[in-house]
Amino acid sequence: MSLENHEKQSTNHAVLNLENASISFGGLKAVCDFNLHLKPQELCGLIGPNGAGKTTVFNLITGVYGLDSGDVKLSGESLKGLPPYEITKRGIARTFQNIRLFGELNVLNNVLISFHMRVSYSYPSIVLRSRRFYSTEQEYIERATVLLSLFGLEDRLDDRAGSLCYGDQRRLEIARALATEPKVLLLDEPGAGLNPQEKDELMATISNIRNKYKVTILLIEHDMKVVMGISERIVVLDHGETIAEGTPREIQNNARVIEAYLGAA
Repeated sequence: MSLENHEKQSTNHAVLNLENASISFGGLKAVCDFNLHLKPQELCGLIGPNGAGKTTVFNLITGVYGLDSGDVKLSGESLKGLPPYEITKRGIARTFQNIRLFGELNVLNNVLISFHMRVSYSYPSIVLRSRRFYSTEQEYIERATVLLSLFGLEDRLDDRAGSLCYGDQRRLEIARALATEPKVLLLDEPGAGLNPQEKDELMATISNIRNKYKVTILLIEHDMKVVMGISERIVVLDHGETIAEGTPREIQNNARVIEAYLGAA
């Protein structure tokens, strides 16, 4: 099969496509003609040195930044020009490098907010506290509790999110993103600030939620043990351009990656 046909086949079977995505800030080309095709349930790593454009890619996917050129497609439908909340409804959720929880709300309500994005009862039902309202709320509470149990937070439901330790806040943010029922989950530095044991637990949890929820995951991570340990494929950015793509073993042995990011031995 030719490279062109392989690329076309990958695009046709992808759940998320970035096609020649580009954005500039002033005279700086932050991301240049970036292409990415993620298959259903794939777990892909996105790495590169600081300032390479990784989080900018996330911001383009989620509508935080508008594309200068190119396109972003989810299940074949363009997301270009849609606001972030609409992109979330379509099926893309993310976490942030700097944790953005609702710190004054408790753990349970941080997750319930995401479930309510797909609420099925009407405004009058809320005001009148109808039977449907109560049954739906109870269903969401049960689902949120099950979800939080995956992250060991089922006993912290009433705790204020801002009072959790750093590692638990990271876990809660992932749980909140999953509650939007995404097709694609973007994780921005989920291992940041975690100790080695917590990172090992994180790796197991990410693999578990991918399998349990049948979700595609794109992961930004600086810790090479984490990204090499769980990624099936890795894309490497440098100065807004893709310089390598392949399996973890291929990336570890790529001379250009070693020079630009991993560092020579």
